[in-house]
Amino acid sequence: MALAVFKTVARPHQAVGGGFDSHALPELFWRERARMAVVGEQTSRHIYVGELAETPLPEMLATIHRYRVPGVLEAEVGDAIKRVFIYDGDIIFATSTNRAESLGDMLLAAGRITHEQYRASSLLLLENPHKRHGQVLVEMGILTEAELRVVVLEQVQRIVWGLFGVNEGKVTFTLGEYRTDETYKLRIPTPRAVLHGCKTVPDARRLVGRLGSKSTVFQRVPTPEHLRGLELEAQEEQLLSLVDGRKTFYELCEQGPFAPGLNARVLYAFHCLGLIQKAKEQAGIKVQVSSS
Repeated sequence: MALAVFKTVARPHQAVGGGFDSHALPELFWRERARMAVVGEQTSRHIYVGELAETPLPEMLATIHRYRVPGVLEAEVGDAIKRVFIYDGDIIFATSTNRAESLGDMLLAAGRITHEQYRASSLLLLENPHKRHGQVLVEMGILTEAELRVVVLEQVQRIVWGLFGVNEGKVTFTLGEYRTDETYKLRIPTPRAVLHGCKTVPDARRLVGRLGSKSTVFQRVPTPEHLRGLELEAQEEQLLSLVDGRKTFYELCEQGPFAPGLNARVLYAFHCLGLIQKAKEQAGIKVQVSSS
């Protein structure tokens, strides 16, 4: 299933205001969404500052999508800065200061351009700093426009998917910012990104542990308005249908269509997105899932 489409996206209004309590993040989003409809173009902005150790990326992305806010999610991962650009709650671009995640280095590592092509295009890029590396490669005839669209999508997905495996680091969300200098705008539906990221994260034990114990019971809730367009894959739909307010977390993991560990990952994604909720809290043994 394709996760993104290329399209031009209009520039959003920017939010106004001062600082805020990170614990009131959902309420802030709701207020700012209402404000953005009337304030017009302003330069002030709200900034959320937190730690990935306290609030994992899937939960942040789900909240941002729920309130359909535009902005930039920035994470400090070691010495690298990764930015995910969001419009109307969905992912439209991503960048990283990690050289290995740059377009040129990614293409070189994959054998899609030669060392000579890499050097030549890098020299041209130095002479034309206002251009993007992909644009230079197209002008050199090394890539076609269609090929560039594909590799840009691959690069953005690589940056975003990599963030799901990060357990520590400072993260900020700046409301109202928007990237206008990219030739290609993507739209990766955030709910599908959350599902994919939770399925493929290298070690999901910390995420799944946030769901509770083996005896935790989940129930379905009416599909939220912002998720009406979400199309679940057949096995995802099958797992969701098992959630009935009676089965325990352990039973859902054992009876679901995926391997138990993967069922747990998908249930965590469902919980983040608001498709299910805990029916009641019960004491019990914490669930242990494989990191694979």
